[in-house]
Amino acid sequence: MILLSAILIFILGVIILGFGSHLIVDSSLHLAQKLKLSGIALGAVFIAMITAMPETFITLFALRKSEILAFGNLVGSNILNIPLAIGLPALITTLAFSQFAKRVSLIMTISASLAFLFLIDGRLTSLEGWLLIFCYLIYVIYVVTKERNNNQKLEIREYSALKTIFLFLLGGGFLLLGAYSLVEASLNIVKQIGISELYIGITIIAFGSIIPEFAVSLAAISKKQGSIAIGNILGDNIFTMFVVLGLVGILKPLSVTKKELYFSILPIIFITGVLFLITMKKERKIGKKEGLILLIAYGIILLLQTIFIK
Repeated sequence: MILLSAILIFILGVIILGFGSHLIVDSSLHLAQKLKLSGIALGAVFIAMITAMPETFITLFALRKSEILAFGNLVGSNILNIPLAIGLPALITTLAFSQFAKRVSLIMTISASLAFLFLIDGRLTSLEGWLLIFCYLIYVIYVVTKERNNNQKLEIREYSALKTIFLFLLGGGFLLLGAYSLVEASLNIVKQIGISELYIGITIIAFGSIIPEFAVSLAAISKKQGSIAIGNILGDNIFTMFVVLGLVGILKPLSVTKKELYFSILPIIFITGVLFLITMKKERKIGKKEGLILLIAYGIILLLQTIFIK
């Protein structure tokens, strides 16, 4: 009975997320016009902040129960985001991206590398947490400054400013509700399986928390807004590494073993590095070949994590 209820809640969560993602994309297209921002900038900052909220709340909630569970969700979502929300859709349709996506992709790789350097001694201190958040503020200023007045022309029906904000916040609320339902259902389904908390965080919980990004990416792609989809994933990962990890360090100094560090942060650097190399192409498109490369890269990561930390 408990298992059946969990499965039903999981399905309900998927439906809620789907509805919320469409509201987010629709309202964000209008927001892009009003703020005069490009699709990549909109996705990399504003939509990313909304879709990263599930990871944020889940991580902070889990931090009260288990540091390593919180850490697992945080890093796992960054690993899963790229192959599932960029690689998988690329198998179905070609994703075009702007030149600016290359710079954001590099920043994403740098954010993961900086997190690795801060954690190499096995701890993340409060000071290091504040430094990570400061880095995010610099990132936001950089993106908005560079992409201001560079908005794309969108053939959409005009909304009032009030309606745009309302739909944006409503969509974000549905994303949070759907994500919470999915994660709670996932925990109920897997709680009797004897695997490590880090592995649960990196896989099951992380999968639940990144579904908003996945849903938003699919919704954006269906509206032929590939830049918003890619920007959302890049921006979400940067937000997670800088802000969410920073908050963890500030609220409760994090301790990790070498093994936990090597099989969590290093995979992020690996998968983000692969994406950065893809964005270096002269032809600014992610197609089936690139999507397959990202999925294979994740398959290698998951295999190693299953062998060494499960």
